[in-house]
Amino acid sequence: MDFEDARTQLEQLVAEQPQLAHLRVKKHGSSLVLFSGDGAAVQRHARFTQIGAAEWGLSLPLHTGRWEPTPFTGNLREIWETLVTNFSFYLEEV
Repeated sequence: MDFEDARTQLEQLVAEQPQLAHLRVKKHGSSLVLFSGDGAAVQRHARFTQIGAAEWGLSLPLHTGRWEPTPFTGNLREIWETLVTNFSFYLEEV
């Protein structure tokens, strides 16, 4: 999957969840980052890092500003479903 296609797919997955309308997707290196807010109020919610042609890993933000990798990998939809099902509190608007 092309990186822009992956970004579009993640944006569509987010759009399917009306309660997550505050989330946006941006490319950062080999990752797609879910974030909300602008300027100094930007909040990072989750990071999807491409680790294979169609395989992604999930990382979650720490209070220190660093990313904590999780053991979860899979295609983009699988990782999204893992995030929404098990870590939805990371997606809340603050």
